[in-house]
Amino acid sequence: MKVEFLRRIFTSIILLPILFFATLNSGNYLLVLLILFFCLSIYEIIQNTKNLLFIFLSSFLLILSFYSFYYLRGDNNYSLTILFWILCSTFLSDIGGYTFGKIFKGKKLSKISPNKTYSGSIGSIILSSTSLFLINFFQLHFLGKLLINFLEIKFLLITTCISIVCQLGDLFVSFLKRKIKIKNISNILPGHGGVLDRIDGLIFVLLFCSLLKILRFI
Repeated sequence: MKVEFLRRIFTSIILLPILFFATLNSGNYLLVLLILFFCLSIYEIIQNTKNLLFIFLSSFLLILSFYSFYYLRGDNNYSLTILFWILCSTFLSDIGGYTFGKIFKGKKLSKISPNKTYSGSIGSIILSSTSLFLINFFQLHFLGKLLINFLEIKFLLITTCISIVCQLGDLFVSFLKRKIKIKNISNILPGHGGVLDRIDGLIFVLLFCSLLKILRFI
């Protein structure tokens, strides 16, 4: 378990700066990264199933999700700040679920994924909510002003929804993996499994937040 945890940290240390750089600079950097992730994701799906309908539907869902990432990035500091908040909320939700679940254990959340617990679910929401303070802190210290004040009830409610959507996405992918009897979709990312194992919740969060942007809630 300790070795696996160290691998997870090492992989995150490499991937997060790359994601940060591509998101910050956008343009071709972000397009290349999203296309790479898409290709790796499709490769993982094809390696685990030959069902053409499933491959087609999965590809369509991933195209929508990766386009949503690009759409949310936009072309200004406002949209960039919003996207960083979404990513931060999602990653902290994953960390909160993993950490609280390991520490407090307790009743299982679902039979779909035996590692998911109620304590982990609550921890996901709690830690995800700290993104509101973190993004405000970074705005003040790196931009010198608040473009968006995330300490509003609207953002707290949306952050809670982001964590819930992230968890539901994770459970949905866990259900699919259970159906085809695999633990990880692949082993491309040491400590994380495959690309889809890492972004399963984020796929649905991006779609959810794109809808919010279209409806002008964010």
